[in-house]
Amino acid sequence: MSVSSPDPNKIARMLDWLSGDPPDDCEADLAALRLHLGELTDPSDALVAVPADVLAMIAGRALDVADRFKPRLLAMSLPLPAELHDDIVELVGALLDVVEMCRNTPDADSSGEIEAPSERVGLAMRLLGEAWLIGSMGGIDMPARLWGSANRLLFQVGDGELLEVDATGGAADVVAQYKRMAAMAVLQPESLTARELSWLFDYLDGVAAAAELTARPIQPVSGVFWIDLSHAGPPVAQSRLAPPLGDALLYFRALGLARRAGEQIDWLESRIGEAEIVGLERDGDLLEPDSSGLPLGLTPVEVVSMLRRMRDGWTTPASRVQPRRSRLYSVQVCQGLREIWRMHRSGRASKRITEWRVFNESPGGYAIISVGGVEGVLSAGMALALRRGPGEPWTICIVRWLRNDRSDQVELGLQVVAEGCISVSVAFRGSELGVPAPALLLPPHAARRDQAILAPAGTYNSRRFVLIREGERLYVAQGRVLSLDMQTANVELFQYEIDPYPI
Repeated sequence: MSVSSPDPNKIARMLDWLSGDPPDDCEADLAALRLHLGELTDPSDALVAVPADVLAMIAGRALDVADRFKPRLLAMSLPLPAELHDDIVELVGALLDVVEMCRNTPDADSSGEIEAPSERVGLAMRLLGEAWLIGSMGGIDMPARLWGSANRLLFQVGDGELLEVDATGGAADVVAQYKRMAAMAVLQPESLTARELSWLFDYLDGVAAAAELTARPIQPVSGVFWIDLSHAGPPVAQSRLAPPLGDALLYFRALGLARRAGEQIDWLESRIGEAEIVGLERDGDLLEPDSSGLPLGLTPVEVVSMLRRMRDGWTTPASRVQPRRSRLYSVQVCQGLREIWRMHRSGRASKRITEWRVFNESPGGYAIISVGGVEGVLSAGMALALRRGPGEPWTICIVRWLRNDRSDQVELGLQVVAEGCISVSVAFRGSELGVPAPALLLPPHAARRDQAILAPAGTYNSRRFVLIREGERLYVAQGRVLSLDMQTANVELFQYEIDPYPI
C-alpha cells in the first residue's frame, strides 16, 4: 500500500477537533474520531503519513475514547446491546487504523525534530493492546489484521530483524507489550469475564517481560506456544497442534509468569487465613497494590481463582482429546446455578427456560447458538443446564467460552460436568454470608469418580462443610472436600465424601 502526503486542510480540521475538550458522550467522540480518520485516508486507498507529533495527539485521543468505554463494558453482561456492540466494533477498527498510521508515519514531527522509531512502534503496540482488550471485553471476533500488525511491528522496530527477548531500550518495551498480548491470548479471553480481562491486562503491565519470546524452538514443548508470522493469528499451544514447517515462526512460553502467579497464590492464601484470624479489611489492607503487587478490581477470593487459572493456562494449556461432531438440533436451556437449583428443588420446570440450537458436540461438551435473542445474564464460567426437550433429563454444564460476534447472536462453548443433579445447601465454617449456600450435588462423571458439589464462587474455604438436603425427610451430614477441581468467576466444583469422623 502506498503512502501519500497529508492534505493540510484535513490535518488542520483534525488538529482543530483535537484541541477541543472531549464531549461527555463517548459515542459522539468515537463517531468524530472515525470521521476524521476517514478524512485522512486517500480515496486511492493510500495511507496518509501525518507528522509524528500530530499522530501522538490522535493516538492519545483514541486511547482516551477507549478508556471511557471500559466502565460501560465492566458494567454490562454479554450479549451487549446492539448499539454498544456496534460501537465496540467501530472502536477496535479505529484503534487499528491509528496503528496503520503509526507504521507509515515519518520519524520527524512537524518542526523537523527526529523521533526514535521504537517510540512510534511502541505507541502502535500499545494501541494494539487496547484494541485487543476492548474487543475481548466486548466478546467480538478479532480482526485478522490485529495479530498481523503486531508481527510486522516486531520486525519494523528491529530494522527487519526479529526482536529477541534481550532487546534493550524502546525496543524492549515493544517486545514486552507484545508478550502481554500473547500472555493474555493463550488464556483464551473468551473464557474470562470483562472484569477478569481488565484486571489481567493491568496485572501484566510491567511483568510480561518475564515471558519468553524467541525464534528458536523451546524444549520441552509443555507450556510452549507457537506463532506463525505468515498467517495472522494468535499463539497456538504446541501440545494441541504441532507447528507448521517453515522459518516464519515465533515460540512463546510464560513459565516465568506462571511461577510468579504461584508465589502470589501462596502469599495471598496465607494472608486470607490471617485476615480471618485478626480481622483485616480484605479488600483494603489485603490487596493494597504496594504490598501485594496485585491490581485492584477483584476480591481476594476472585484473585486466588484467577491466579490459579492463569498459572494452569500458562503451564498446561488445554488440549482437545475428544473430536467434535457437527450437529444441528434444538435444546432447552436453564441459565445460572441458582435458577437450576430452584428448578430441581421445586420439581417444576423454570419459567426462564429458553431455546438454543446445538451446532456441534463432543462427548465432553457442546457448542450452542442463541435463537431469537437472549434473556437474562450470560457470563463465562457460569452454570447452565441443557436438555433435548420436555421430560428429558438435564445435563449440567459450565460455560467455557462466550462469543458475541454479532449483536443479535451469542455462541457458547459448554463443558459437561454431570448428567443430572440434586439441589442441596452447603455451609462452610467462616462463611462471610453466615447462611448455607445453594449448591448442586453432582453424581460421578467420566472425569471424576466421586460425587461433587457445584457451588457459587467463594463458597469453599475449608476441608469440612455441612451438607443439607431437604425433601420428605431432612438430611444433614458433614462432608469432607477431596479436591477442588474447578474455579471460575461464578462457580466452583469440588469432589467430596461423607466425613467418616464428623466433628
